[in-house]
Amino acid sequence: MPKDRLNIRQERFCLGLAEGLSQSRAYKEAGYSARANAAEASASQLLRNPKVAARVDELRAEAAKRSEITVDDLVADLNLMFKLALATKNPAAGVTAVMGKAKLLGLIIDRAEVASMPRRPMREPGEVKQMTLEEWTAKFAPKRDDEGTLQ
Repeated sequence: MPKDRLNIRQERFCLGLAEGLSQSRAYKEAGYSARANAAEASASQLLRNPKVAARVDELRAEAAKRSEITVDDLVADLNLMFKLALATKNPAAGVTAVMGKAKLLGLIIDRAEVASMPRRPMREPGEVKQMTLEEWTAKFAPKRDDEGTLQ
């Protein structure tokens, strides 16, 4: 492994920090073990490693760049796609691309409403019919053949 690369646990630690985890939580989730408050101290020490700090900065910069896309940018893209779609007489392609981009960025969330009731109670209770002992025996008792053995 080249010296300028991080090991797997260091990379996981960096990804955890970039996702917004606390230092100690990212340290533990990366696979390091620590007791009591040793995780905080060890995570702080790991973050002072120049390679680790550089990778965290790189990941945070990528996240910041992704979050620069706004609704206004998507509307501008939609307007451009609309003009292109009118010129090519294919509006669906442009609209689909922009809507897909908006969904990926979390600006549009598809929700499905489930309105079903699997079981409904009866409006009025019906009659409760109980079996007599003879009816139950006739229905559920084991059957015997002529020789007296169970079938």
